[in-house]
Order: sequence, then C-alpha cells, then structure tokens
Amino acid sequence: MTESVSESVLEAEERPSRGLAVGAVSVAAVSFALAVLTWLAWLLVRPRLLVSGVYPIVAEVFVLVLGALWFAALLAGVLAMVLGLLGGGRRRTGGELARTGALLGGLTVVVALAGTVAFTVSPGPSPMYPAGRPLNSIIRE
Repeated sequence: MTESVSESVLEAEERPSRGLAVGAVSVAAVSFALAVLTWLAWLLVRPRLLVSGVYPIVAEVFVLVLGALWFAALLAGVLAMVLGLLGGGRRRTGGELARTGALLGGLTVVVALAGTVAFTVSPGPSPMYPAGRPLNSIIRE
C-alpha cells in the first residue's frame, strides 16, 4: 500500500501542471497584447508631442502612464515565463501548452523591455536652454 502511494506521488510530481500552463498562456497573451498596444499608442502620440512643442499636463501624464504600462507588461511577461517553466515547459513530454506560454512570455519581455528602454531614454520633453539647444548637446561639449 505504501508503494502505490509513493508511486502516485512521484507520478504527480513528474506530470506537468495543466493549470500553470493555462495560466502561463493567458498571462502571456494578455501582457503581449498590452505591450504591443502600448507601443502603438506611444508611436501615435509621442511624435505629435515632440512636434507641437507645447506639453500640456494631460499629455505628460499620458506618456507617464504608457511608461508604467511597459513596466507592468514586463513584469507580466516574466510571470508568464515562470509559470510556463513551472508548468512543464522544460519537459519533453506533455509540456506544449506550458512551453508556448513561456515562449510567448519571453517575446513579451523583449517587446516590453524595448518599450521600457525607449521610455527611460526619453520619457518627456527635452528641456531647451537660451541658446535653443537641448540639454544633451550641452552636456556632450
């Protein structure tokens, strides 16, 4: 009797968890869509802000919210990767759904990391100084 219990425990530990795999795919799909749509909003709004020269407070808040969404998508992508790997993404048998979630989570991390870097490098307007040059050109001299 004890042998069958220990064998069933071993089989349960070796089987990938279907719930973690489904969670990995769902979190990865939502976070990937969030990252791509945040990029789309950034590419539509950011050039208009740079051309207009006037930065209303609402536009600044909108840009900051987009940056926060990239950070959130980055964390959700990492969560999807962890869930996918814990759900059996590294196993050769039975982990296709978990592997898909982990890979999509990795793709989300790449897209969100690119957005996070783009936001960090240029989050808002570059200040102009009396000579009409941005701060970066003054620092480089």
